[in-house]
Amino acid sequence: LRLDLWFIFIVFFLFAMSQIDVWGNWGEWGKCSRSCGGGVSFRQRRCYSQRTEGPSSCVGPARSYRSCNIQSCPEGSQDFRAEQCAEFDGTEFQGKKYKWLPYYGAPNKCELNCIPKGENFYYRHKEAVVDGTTCEPGKRDICVEGVCQAVGCDNMLESAKKEDKCLQCGGDGSTCYGVKGTFDVPSLPKGYNQIFIIPVGATSIRIKEVKPSRNFLAVKNVRGEYYLNGHWTIDFSRALQVASTVVHYDHGSEGDLAPELLHAQGPTTEPLIIELISQEPNPGVQYEYYLPVQGQASGYSWSYGSWSECSSECGGGFQTRLVFCTIDNEIYPDYMCRNKPQPDNNRTCGHQTCPQTKRWKTGEWGPCSATCGGGTQTRPVYCVAFDGQSSQGVVDNAECMAFAQQPRSSQPCNMRQCATWSTGPWSECSASCGEGVQTRTVTCRTQQGSQAQDFACLMEPKPSATQPCLKENCIQVIGWHVGDWGLCSKSCNSGIRTRQVVCADGDSKFYSPETCKAIQPQKPATLRSCNMQPCYLPQQVPSMQDTMGYDVTRQSLMLPGSSTIHDTSGNHHVPSTKDRGINLLPVRWESQSHSSGSHHLSFSQDLTAGTGSQDCHQSPHGCCPDGRTPASGPLGRGCPFSTCHRNRYGCCPDGVSAAQGPNNMGCPQYYRDIQVRGNQPTVPTPTVTLSQQHPSGECRSSMYGCCFDNIASASGPQGEGCLNRFERSRNLRNQGCAQPSDSPWAGLE
Repeated sequence: LRLDLWFIFIVFFLFAMSQIDVWGNWGEWGKCSRSCGGGVSFRQRRCYSQRTEGPSSCVGPARSYRSCNIQSCPEGSQDFRAEQCAEFDGTEFQGKKYKWLPYYGAPNKCELNCIPKGENFYYRHKEAVVDGTTCEPGKRDICVEGVCQAVGCDNMLESAKKEDKCLQCGGDGSTCYGVKGTFDVPSLPKGYNQIFIIPVGATSIRIKEVKPSRNFLAVKNVRGEYYLNGHWTIDFSRALQVASTVVHYDHGSEGDLAPELLHAQGPTTEPLIIELISQEPNPGVQYEYYLPVQGQASGYSWSYGSWSECSSECGGGFQTRLVFCTIDNEIYPDYMCRNKPQPDNNRTCGHQTCPQTKRWKTGEWGPCSATCGGGTQTRPVYCVAFDGQSSQGVVDNAECMAFAQQPRSSQPCNMRQCATWSTGPWSECSASCGEGVQTRTVTCRTQQGSQAQDFACLMEPKPSATQPCLKENCIQVIGWHVGDWGLCSKSCNSGIRTRQVVCADGDSKFYSPETCKAIQPQKPATLRSCNMQPCYLPQQVPSMQDTMGYDVTRQSLMLPGSSTIHDTSGNHHVPSTKDRGINLLPVRWESQSHSSGSHHLSFSQDLTAGTGSQDCHQSPHGCCPDGRTPASGPLGRGCPFSTCHRNRYGCCPDGVSAAQGPNNMGCPQYYRDIQVRGNQPTVPTPTVTLSQQHPSGECRSSMYGCCFDNIASASGPQGEGCLNRFERSRNLRNQGCAQPSDSPWAGLE
């Protein structure tokens, strides 16, 4: 019986053993998921079963994980989760292309959730991140197979080692001391209020409101630059790189009232100023952080801010940060820290090779097929391979279709209604004779005839709304035109003066004398007697010898044969060839016309003086002051200029000779004082200019003689203190001197 029982037991044991599954040996460790920063590798084993039905019954995991490549990544390396989001940069998402950044606010920390830069939504690109990706920034826990796993402070999976408050792995907290307190001032001014400063080197930082309120926490540096909630802009709950550590900010979900919370692992590399944005009474803000027991070296030390974003996500870039000298949380000039090594303020980053992606590329839109009424324009669309920095060439469109829909290559254009310019009839000419202008209306109209804005017709040139027109020539009045009388040929004892008389019309066009004689037979006189008085009396009409006498105002210039004639109205006329023989003299013309209207023409001309053999007394303008040279025009035009005014004693009364001493010593006696007795007939004295009077006894007896006006005394040699000739001439014209033709002693015609 005992043998039977033993046999039954053996059979049962063998049967039971045939129903138990067993593990095989572990395989080799696989490749590490990361090259640095703490990756994960795994190995597998197989469950062996003798059964043909039912699931395996092996107890324990089929995979075993371990940490690998736990060394820190080179400075400037891109965040590992950010690398995974960047793989989707440039791919079309809901019709747009985005730059994707990691998002940490989703419930499952090990999903690859990314947020488009500048947008307020996130998207799950993958169900699980790559093994070894940290669950949250600033923490050591990592994702393995989509599950967040604890990592010890030694960066090893399943390690029980933890950091103390001083951030010492496996430490007991004896190397630092805690700073704790509550800021509980209830009444604060509305807005930003500084409540305390987190110093350099602080670890295990935690700041939290005692209870929820409508107030907010803000963080800035000692330079006044805000890292969080600055300038009345409240951020979402997020993690941010500040002072070389990661600060986590949490103020609850939108719409929820939760206490403000800030926490960071540290250590900080620059002082952080904590502010409270007050909107209601402060319920209290608790703070806690730890500082090394040894403390930092006394005196000035270098502090530095957080690194900026890398200038390139891949293929090589650079980062910068601020480095400054501080003591007691205050900034000082850099030379105060010159005895200590200065930290770097820049570094390279983004060394990883850029992944090649496929994306659509579009060209410029071509011209529209129609200018109006609806047309079509096209553009090239092609698929290119992109390595993150530059295009690597065109590939088949099918490779881009897997990532995003192909952009459209055509679109409608110029949908506005067609329109054209419409013109009205020309108006009557604006002038009844001669040149004028005609006008017409020019409007933009659609094909249906309705008026449109002018810009609708800008594709074609706008017709002119004006044009010149020409009527029959206007009738011109032709008549004799006379000039002013010239200077007298003699100062006494019967002289002669002349004037010009020409045949012309109101447009200064000249005609032959026969033309005017047919209209007005009596031609005005060109000669007149003058200065008929005896020579011991003053002259009545300025003569050729008086170079300072009557000034003919010259208003314009016309030469016989010149191309232009100017009249007082500013008109221009080109004389015909047959009229160029008229001998014009320097006179001011006045019109004598048979018409009721009068025309005033103004001409002047410089003529060449006569030959040297000609008697100057017989010339039309008399002699120059030297008594020998004929003047070529009025006012002694063409006469040699006298330099007697430069003499020490000035000029003689003749205005030419130089005085040899005071009181006109050595001067010729051209003038004689005449006493008129009471029984002698009185001769009326004509109105004459100042220059026509005899020099006064006062200036003649002065040391430096008379000025050019023969009245004022010079105050020094060479006419010092005198008005020059041109100023005097201008003054005389302004005084309105009597014209020779207005004198009652002008003589007979």
